[in-house]
Amino acid sequence: MKACSILDEYRQRQDREEVVAGVQSEGRWKRPIEGRIKVNTDAGSFTDGGGLGVVIRDHAGRFLLAAAKKIRGVPNPELNEALAAELGLQLVIQHRLGVPILELDCLTVVKSIREAETIHTELGTICQSIRRLLDSIPGGSIEHVSRKANEAAHIMAHSETRWNMAEVWFDRPPIFLVDQLRLDDVVMPINQ
Repeated sequence: MKACSILDEYRQRQDREEVVAGVQSEGRWKRPIEGRIKVNTDAGSFTDGGGLGVVIRDHAGRFLLAAAKKIRGVPNPELNEALAAELGLQLVIQHRLGVPILELDCLTVVKSIREAETIHTELGTICQSIRRLLDSIPGGSIEHVSRKANEAAHIMAHSETRWNMAEVWFDRPPIFLVDQLRLDDVVMPINQ
C-alpha cells in the first residue's frame, strides 16, 4: 500500500513540474534531427521493485532498439528513472548507435543530470554517471519531455521481463510495443 501512495505522490509532483516547466501534456514523440538518435527512457515502480524501459529510434523514425529490465528493491521513482537513463546510454555506447538525445519525463532527474553536482546519494552518483556517459559522446544531450511523448519507453518499463536482466530487442520491436510505435509514426520493419 505504501508503494502505491509513493507512486501516486510522485505522479502528482511530475504533473505539477510539467506545468511549471511549460511542457505540454498533449505533446507527441518527435523525430530527432538528421544524424541524431532519440533515446527515450522511463521507469515504473512496483511494490517489490521497479521496471526500466528504453526505446531508441533514429532521425528517419526507424526503430533501432528497445530494452526492459526489472530491478528488485524498495521502489524509488526518481532513482529508477535515473537507472533507466543510464541503461539507455550504456546501450547506445555498447552498440555504437550514434549521437543521442536522451529524453525523460522526470524533470527532477533531468535537472540533476544537467547540474551533475557532487551529491553523495545513490541518485547523485547515478546522475553523475549519466553525465559522464553523455559527455563521452560529442553532441550528446538530454531533454525533458511530456509523459505522452515518452509513452513507448513507459510501455517497456511496465513490460513483463525477468528480474535483474535486461531484455533487448534489435531492429524489430516486441509485439506489445508495435501499436505505440505506429501512433508515434515510427517507420516499422517489413512484416510487422
